[in-house]
Amino acid sequence: MQTFKRLLPTILMILFEIFAGVMLITNGEGFTKVIFIVFGSLTLVGGIITLLLGLFGKATGGIQTMAIIAGLIMVAVGGFFAAASDSVLSVVSSFTLAIGIIMVIEGFFKIFEYVSFRRFSPISGVAVLSGVITIIIGIIFAFNPFATTEAMWVILGVLVLVTALSDLIALIFIGSAMNKIDSNNQ
Repeated sequence: MQTFKRLLPTILMILFEIFAGVMLITNGEGFTKVIFIVFGSLTLVGGIITLLLGLFGKATGGIQTMAIIAGLIMVAVGGFFAAASDSVLSVVSSFTLAIGIIMVIEGFFKIFEYVSFRRFSPISGVAVLSGVITIIIGIIFAFNPFATTEAMWVILGVLVLVTALSDLIALIFIGSAMNKIDSNNQ
């Protein structure tokens, strides 16, 4: 029972990772909107509190000024995320388009490097294959950013679930080790 109490925060984090992974896989965009709104609301409230403490608190001088500035920034960021979660998601899709373009350019650079270095020394064709794959993925990202964004939510969800699984496995080993330490100390 002592081990369980010490590991409870980690167990709760693993449960949250599982929840977040499933939510990202099943409804990544909706879940992300909720996260943006919650983050924005908490930051907004924290900003208002910080601003009020800066204006009416006992702090003076530079500390008071920094509290007011931090409060204003938090209010602006929090308000933006809470009110504009759809806009933020559009930026994510635009970011996907930019990533696609960058990947296409990177793929051509990989192929160019392969051709350049091949004149001096034999090099595996894996570099060309890597360049071609990068170009193909970049084109997919660039020409279909919204579907790609949906796929990114699913991939992110799967990665979060894999992280949760690895955390769970590590937790089992840590719990076992803690039990051995506890039994040796008694």
